[in-house]
Amino acid sequence: MSRAKRLTWGRRLSGLLAVGVIGLAVALLHRYLHAMRWHDFALAWQALSARAIVASVAATCVSFGMLAAFEMQAARLGAGHRISLRRAAFAGVVANAIGNMLGFHAITASAVRYRIYGAAGLGVGDTARIVGIAGLGVGLGFVVVITGALVWQPTIVAGWGRWPGLGLLLALAAWLVWLGRSARTLRVAGWSLRFPDARAAASQMLIGAVEMCGAIAALHVLLPASVAPPFVDFLPVYVAAVLAGLLSHAPGGLGVFESILLAAFPQAQRPEVLAAILCYRLTYTIGPFVLGSLAFGAFEGRLRWRSRRAPTVARRATR
Repeated sequence: MSRAKRLTWGRRLSGLLAVGVIGLAVALLHRYLHAMRWHDFALAWQALSARAIVASVAATCVSFGMLAAFEMQAARLGAGHRISLRRAAFAGVVANAIGNMLGFHAITASAVRYRIYGAAGLGVGDTARIVGIAGLGVGLGFVVVITGALVWQPTIVAGWGRWPGLGLLLALAAWLVWLGRSARTLRVAGWSLRFPDARAAASQMLIGAVEMCGAIAALHVLLPASVAPPFVDFLPVYVAAVLAGLLSHAPGGLGVFESILLAAFPQAQRPEVLAAILCYRLTYTIGPFVLGSLAFGAFEGRLRWRSRRAPTVARRATR
């Protein structure tokens, strides 16, 4: 099968999977909301404390701070010193803030990055390398937190999580040994993938673990004490909801993320969970999207102002 046909079939399967995930999520969400008393939801919303909301905002800042660190590391590995760390941090925060809200993260976030890096002279290839390295770090963060949760034995695995967790831990260690002290390149089906060395990968794992814990904490702190499970028990539920949202390609995983989380709690607790999720959407998704869009708009305005001013400055210089 040719590469073009493989890509076509891959897109079709991805589309079918997305439709299936969204359909299941819509059915579950309709069922849960139909069984919910809106008076209970209103009480749960009013019961959200200012302290919990501030804690959620703080956890969101930690998560986005780690995304900026990912981007700075990826910029150094992918483009060397041709891009400033300040610009890389800006690109990482803005691209993720916008991509998390609009969905199709690989397209929307990459387009924002290309615009920001392109203004500094980087091409498509350089931007793609940065996106790939940063994406690898986020993926490693997922694996690290799942490994830690399984080793810690969350309730959901019913005592059978330690062995898979140790298996993942050994796989991560083998990955670092394979990478060694120099970057490696892996070629699969015509694709060339360049990986960082073991030291950079270990740094990605640490940053990724902190980033994921910050994102999870941004929602966990909003759950009332009577409803919130231990953090280690909540972690795999959150990760499953995020992954389902990514597979669906729905904007921000909207509907899919909510249905998975609601399914993990009994019906009596779902009003409090729904109130926490909606507040989390404000602190972790909508708030950063608004701020990121304003920052990106200001960046675009500055670029246009400079492009219009440049001919005037050039004419003055020739006088």
